[in-house]
Amino acid sequence: MRKSITIILLFTISALCSSFVSTNVALNHFSYEAIDKLIGQGLIDSAMVTTKPFSRLEMARLITEAIEKAEALEEKNEIILSLIDRLKAEFRDELITIGTLDEAPVTGFIKPVEDPYIKYVFAEKTPDLENQRGDIFDKHSNYRFGFYSRMKFFDSLAFCFHPEYVDSSSDPDRNVELIEGYGKGSLGNLEIELGKDSLWWGPGYYGSMIMSNNAEPFKMVKLSNPGPIQLPWIFRSLGPFKAVWFLTELEDDRTVPEAKLTGLRLNFKPHPAWEIGLSKVIMFGGSGRANVSLKDYLNMFRPQSEQPENNKLAGFDTSVLLALNHRYAKSIKLYADFAGEDEAGGLPAKWGRLFGIQLNDILRTGRTDFRLEYANNHISNKPNVFYTHHIYQSGYTYKGRIIGHHMGTDSRDIFIRLTHYLKKDLIVGLEFDREVTGLSSSPEQAINKLGCDLTFFTAKNWKIKTGYRYERSKNTGFVSGRTEDNHIFGLQLTYNF
Repeated sequence: MRKSITIILLFTISALCSSFVSTNVALNHFSYEAIDKLIGQGLIDSAMVTTKPFSRLEMARLITEAIEKAEALEEKNEIILSLIDRLKAEFRDELITIGTLDEAPVTGFIKPVEDPYIKYVFAEKTPDLENQRGDIFDKHSNYRFGFYSRMKFFDSLAFCFHPEYVDSSSDPDRNVELIEGYGKGSLGNLEIELGKDSLWWGPGYYGSMIMSNNAEPFKMVKLSNPGPIQLPWIFRSLGPFKAVWFLTELEDDRTVPEAKLTGLRLNFKPHPAWEIGLSKVIMFGGSGRANVSLKDYLNMFRPQSEQPENNKLAGFDTSVLLALNHRYAKSIKLYADFAGEDEAGGLPAKWGRLFGIQLNDILRTGRTDFRLEYANNHISNKPNVFYTHHIYQSGYTYKGRIIGHHMGTDSRDIFIRLTHYLKKDLIVGLEFDREVTGLSSSPEQAINKLGCDLTFFTAKNWKIKTGYRYERSKNTGFVSGRTEDNHIFGLQLTYNF
């Protein structure tokens, strides 16, 4: 109770300052990787990147910092300068709003169609593609057509809608789905969001232990301060602070229909190179379960031993960026993400963990970055304990997909990616992933994935992204000796105007 009151007071303090509202940047938008690259170049110090999505105004604030520092350092690398120019063009309206660009701001607008795209995915066998906002693809040809609609009124209300037409050669049903759709209102530095949207908590690139976009976006109510605020008094030493709280109701088709899921994340940056996050999610209530009073709800966030009537995940993550300024690399980022499946003695227990290393600007040309990421939630002598529960037997899922790391329970995953700018507008990516599941069973199932992708930003405002992935699974379906191959090809055309 005391902890919850403290959080409410902090939100109230943040609401005393005035600010504008803006829609969020979708988690698959190119700007996240662009900002990450600028951070690795030492051009952004204040970014808090482990709590996503960012608002468009927060993205503009980070771009402004990169612009000013690049000018101060007299940055001359054409890759970095072109990246900043691309971000300036994308977030021009928001840069005007915060005063970075000297033009008259627009207090309200309606953009009925923005970033229309066509997406095609072909798979020899039915694929299971991770971190796709819950999108399920059939074997052979899959088609997607979508766009975004954004609007803002009086600087204090903003709305976003993302419809998508879905079709495939294997399924005769064609339909239009609302991928994301929400409204936001501001009260000082506090934003209130109601609708359907994604969340990502943690420093991981390929997965997150507690919250990722592997499942379909939640229909939720969310409170957050989208831009970091400085805490007063003795908390000033914690540095800039961000917080997110949400509440959603899960689907009917599960062992406990209409179970509730709520979560709280606190994010601190005590040093420009060091970021810390604390997260907790709780599954409770639902059809046939006892009603939860406000007092009971607040009580669930207290540190205590695991209660049989709800399912909790809690943990912490940390990331450190170290400047190398060596001829072989500009900087290195080290990060870790820990989550406890249960609680004992008021602390998380039965830990899952994720570790990562990111080498920025290999050979100091501004072109090449490398990442290695390892995750494991196998608990010795506790088979299949992670992301599962004896009452909420559908597990930590939403519409059949894991909400946290896509590898699922009792698994480990190792991921490697190399990104290289062939030209300032042409990017190639090479990656490998090995996922092993059923670590407490025999036989284990292993899937090796080898992929490459190419992204091209044309002079005519088109973004073209294509990729190929080869998969080989061993002991497929946990059947000893069974091996399957899959070939997956993707192409997406997006027009920016």
